[in-house]
Amino acid sequence: MPVIDLAGRTPAQKQGLISQLVVPRPIAMISTTDPDGNLNVAPFSYFMPVCGEPPTIAVTIGTVREATPEPKDTWVNLQHSGEFVINITSVALADHIETAAKEFPAGFNEAEHVGWETIPSQVVAPPSLAASPAHMECRVQEVIDRGDPTSCFSGVHIVLAEVVCIVADEAILAGPNRIDPTKVSPVGRMGFPWFVAAAGEALFEQERIAYSA
Repeated sequence: MPVIDLAGRTPAQKQGLISQLVVPRPIAMISTTDPDGNLNVAPFSYFMPVCGEPPTIAVTIGTVREATPEPKDTWVNLQHSGEFVINITSVALADHIETAAKEFPAGFNEAEHVGWETIPSQVVAPPSLAASPAHMECRVQEVIDRGDPTSCFSGVHIVLAEVVCIVADEAILAGPNRIDPTKVSPVGRMGFPWFVAAAGEALFEQERIAYSA
């Protein structure tokens, strides 16, 4: 098998290689509000569950935009309030993932721009997206900074947040307080420009087998 040498490659090339192999990645469509109450919505695919107690997720947010040295709106808003909503990115949101990812000016309402309706959240101030089948309302607990903060392909804020409330559509429930993952129809991020929908024939199952000597 050929060896891909990382030496001499740019940060963008290195990140591209990693992003093309760590796939599919679930997409957190994050909604936040700025100090003036303006809504911001943006997708983040460097996103994962961490632990169950306290219920914790991690999201990696770049320190700066690609086009300018300004910080990302999501990060600015989190510094203000510490609250956000992860709207699960399902096929209902798929058509506008890249539109929401554009680096619009601060204060721009991406949800309004693409026609996504919002609904009040239960615990946190930022609203949730009505079209998303589930919402995880979160509060920031810790931030770990890594990389060169002046580089959009190096500098990151790794945000650890507690999930303080989960709201799920009845259509994806398997029973009280249980999610049926086969009904969520989530969209995953592949290497640019590809995505994948986890639904239909793309799904398969295996029984978990306990080890015994």
